Amino acid sequence: MTTTRYPLNVAKIFVPIITVVLLLLMLSISDPVIVAFLCFSSLITTMLHFNVFEDTSDTHPLNRIDLVLQVVFLLASFFRAFILGATDYH
Repeated sequence: MTTTRYPLNVAKIFVPIITVVLLLLMLSISDPVIVAFLCFSSLITTMLHFNVFEDTSDTHPLNRIDLVLQVVFLLASFFRAFILGATDYH
């Protein structure tokens, strides 16, 4: 089996940084509308991951770290938006 490794560029560095900033923002804000917007932005950053990183078989650690961050951000924002939206009604 061959080891695939693509070169690192500026976009590959900024995607995980943007994801971490949005994840921390989503966890710190309790406004349901902003959390819903951040939930939608998690879909956009996931799409951005697959546009910036060429292949999921890339063995570069940043690829795997960002993929895990994207899944965590997607699931956490979905469940947080769902919980905050459900508790808004009486």
